[in-house]
Amino acid sequence: MELFPRRHHVFTQSIRRLQSSWRSRARLLSSNAESTAEQILPSSLVTESLHHYVDVRAPNTLELKHADRFFASGNPRFLFSASLLRELPQKSPSPEVAFLGRSNVGKSSVLNALLNRSAQHLAHVSSRPGRTRAMNVFAVGGEGGGLRERKRVPKKGQQDEQPELERWIGRGGLVIVDMPGYGKASRSEWGEQILKYLCKRTQMRRAFLLVDAEHGLKNADADLLDILHENNVPHQIILSKVDKVLGIKSKMPSQAKLARGLKTLRQVREAVQEKLVGRPTALQTILCCSAEKSLERGKKLGVDSIRWAALSASGLECDEYGNSRVPDIGVFVNH
Repeated sequence: MELFPRRHHVFTQSIRRLQSSWRSRARLLSSNAESTAEQILPSSLVTESLHHYVDVRAPNTLELKHADRFFASGNPRFLFSASLLRELPQKSPSPEVAFLGRSNVGKSSVLNALLNRSAQHLAHVSSRPGRTRAMNVFAVGGEGGGLRERKRVPKKGQQDEQPELERWIGRGGLVIVDMPGYGKASRSEWGEQILKYLCKRTQMRRAFLLVDAEHGLKNADADLLDILHENNVPHQIILSKVDKVLGIKSKMPSQAKLARGLKTLRQVREAVQEKLVGRPTALQTILCCSAEKSLERGKKLGVDSIRWAALSASGLECDEYGNSRVPDIGVFVNH
């Protein structure tokens, strides 16, 4: 015989009504999530399947979190532009990484994702190829930088002139240089300055070459890889726009279609890697990314691994347990 049967019946009905309310709310939230512009990808697209690590170890979760924290807390900011190599501060104390690519490879979008500025752009994004016309310099962390009044002592009897500005970079952070695009809508003088920077800039630790995953290496890409190899410039390839290869649009593809996309992406990586064989300054590890699609809200596909690669190249990485290392800044060796 049940004790307090009526109370038990009322309690059961209350639980059922509450469960029904929860289910309705869950359906509403799910519907709202599906209607958002940002597509959230399944966790099956993890680092190991997206990228191709060959000559370096794949970063673990703690290392990727360190990279994300560095960029999130480092106040990414634009410092200045420079059309000529000689306009860059020669005695800069911070390590630099450069991003290069053809004029329509989506470089600016990738940089905005890298710098956590996908909504409020730091790097200008344009539908017109060749928008980047100078070396645009950004900083993450460190002690400032930008334009300041040049210090000088006026000569005796000379009238004060208009103050002259100089570019400067602070100590302790990571400097990212967005290079002018090459190929369509580019100019020959931009190519000259790109080569001067890559071959002569002693602060430059690694050049990241963006290649459109949908189209693979073009002749201009292959020519630049030859130049990097001939001049012993350390470099690494990043395949951009991988969401198009994977078939990710407004809705997630089926598991079968996603598997086919990953297979195609693997074939693209292998074709690109053939160009890197026997080249000691080229990392055989190829990274992949999308500036449009996300694994988690606010985390663009593959971008955390690019952050880690940039930090590793610059001596700003952590150890495998997440402990930060003290970088050897201020000492640079020619390539």
